[in-house]
Amino acid sequence: GPSAAGAMAAAGGAIDMDLYSRQIGTFGLETMGKLVQMKVLISGLRGLGVEAAKNLILAGPSAVALHDDGLVEARDLGANFFLAETAIGRRSRAAACVEQLAQLNPYVAVRVCEGPLSDDILSGFSVVVFSDASQADLIRWNNFCRARSPPIGFIAADCWGLAGRAFVDFGDGFTCRDQDGEEPKSAIVAGVTRESPGTVHTHSDRRHGFQDGDWVTFREVQGMTELNAAEPRQITVTGPFSFTIGDTAGLSPYSREGIVTQVK
Repeated sequence: GPSAAGAMAAAGGAIDMDLYSRQIGTFGLETMGKLVQMKVLISGLRGLGVEAAKNLILAGPSAVALHDDGLVEARDLGANFFLAETAIGRRSRAAACVEQLAQLNPYVAVRVCEGPLSDDILSGFSVVVFSDASQADLIRWNNFCRARSPPIGFIAADCWGLAGRAFVDFGDGFTCRDQDGEEPKSAIVAGVTRESPGTVHTHSDRRHGFQDGDWVTFREVQGMTELNAAEPRQITVTGPFSFTIGDTAGLSPYSREGIVTQVK
């Protein structure tokens, strides 16, 4: 479990490097530093909501509030793994699972938010997550969150058996650098022209798979070695085995080899 020293560090705003070492390796220290300051509301605690709550609490934000005043039903036991038969008809879904969720990570303040949501309540959060909400409520709260300065992150998600949906709105200033969640693509460089814009040709045994607007970096290029240390370049695809990367007229002549990799 977390050490006392680590807990004290977390309480002071620092990050427990031992507890979160794997996440820091995955997300990076800057992202983890933002995560531990987040305050998140999760409204709707059937299957999707409780899974989101579990994973989020394990990740380690500052606080998570659980909102679901609906009484536990028998069918909820098949979706929310923290509910017990004794809670059916007696306790709200939020109250019935808050204790077990809070035990997942002692660094996260987990509590129940009871009653109807209001502007004042939502104003206290960095991000809000809704599931099993009506379309009218989703539109209302999305408009409210977007109008705040800075905007409150808004996520709406639902799951119906094999079908599901997710809607994310973090405001106009939010930049998404990974459109598909897939591993970055790479290709073997076969040639680079010296012109404006310069054209990169990739090995003909496999399509490069890049798309217009992707950003790429280079390594192990011989001859036109300036590409190896360059900042990411945005590309325009000209074919399944070629794309342009901007002005290369002033660079050294390409000799051989090289790997181009998508940046996300």
